[in-house]
Amino acid sequence: MATHFAFTIDTEEEWQWGREWPTKALSLSNVQNLPRLQQVCARYGVPPTYFVNHAVLADAEARDTVLGLSQWGRHEIGMHIHPWNTPPVTRNGFVPVRETYLHNLDDATIQAKLASVYNLFRECELTPTSFRGGRYSSGGAIHEFLQSHGFVADSSVVPFTSWQDDGAPDYRHRDGLPVRIAPRRAGDAALWEIPLTLGFTRRPFRFWARCYQTVERSWLRNLRLIGIAERTGLVSRTWLNLEDTSAADLLRFLRTLRRMNLPCICLTVHSSSLMAGKNVYTRTRDDEERIFAALESVLSAIAEDAAFQPATMTEIATQLEDQHHACARNQPAG
Repeated sequence: MATHFAFTIDTEEEWQWGREWPTKALSLSNVQNLPRLQQVCARYGVPPTYFVNHAVLADAEARDTVLGLSQWGRHEIGMHIHPWNTPPVTRNGFVPVRETYLHNLDDATIQAKLASVYNLFRECELTPTSFRGGRYSSGGAIHEFLQSHGFVADSSVVPFTSWQDDGAPDYRHRDGLPVRIAPRRAGDAALWEIPLTLGFTRRPFRFWARCYQTVERSWLRNLRLIGIAERTGLVSRTWLNLEDTSAADLLRFLRTLRRMNLPCICLTVHSSSLMAGKNVYTRTRDDEERIFAALESVLSAIAEDAAFQPATMTEIATQLEDQHHACARNQPAG
């Protein structure tokens, strides 16, 4: 069975990451490069999934650009959220790091912010069915909202990963396999958590993840063992991400993933990385062209390999749900 291949773009405002979280006077100029991206995807038959946040749809020019992408080929527009600048906004200045993760807010605020984005989608005659949390935040009340509004895919999980920030999600126990969350009540949708794709240059991934976690969270980190392992070629952590992984490493990682016969994999990038000067990954035009060249290399490899089947997030979730029900029907009776 082919491995579904998704390409996702966190479509959002730009700012200098690592500084304060912007709550007003947001800049959306990076969205102007999405038509270029869409045309590359169309050339290789890969339908991207754009996870679009409130700031993009609230800006007339950015909104028109996103809504006009259909003229260049098939794609999906999913929902994304930056809680620090999504109405209702209660802070107009400094935002504590903990509050940049949606799951740390109270349930009423979570529901209100998600409803604010969702309602703006509906005003634009869009009905999103896939989601990615800002800063990969999800779960709990977020999932309750998604299921009650017909979402079938949540692509917020980053396998084998946690962050040092206060209140950050912890996905160290998760691998690259999708997980089904059954409907909570009649009329709700089943929700598939479809992870981003992060692993290692050697298998098994879980073994190397435990090694990295042991080193990173103990006195062993002082020995710089991870740096030594990566410099000597013993093992490296690799993310299917256009921003901090070279084209050569992406292609090598794809060959490893091909042998694993996973149900689905996900290449990703932020929209602000597609234009020079808009974030830390793309400081110059050379950086911008490097990212587009890496994208061409990956999509060309995907298009030429029948082991990979390009699809949108919702298409993947729909197929996973169909397979789930088919397996249930084929189970022997009691």
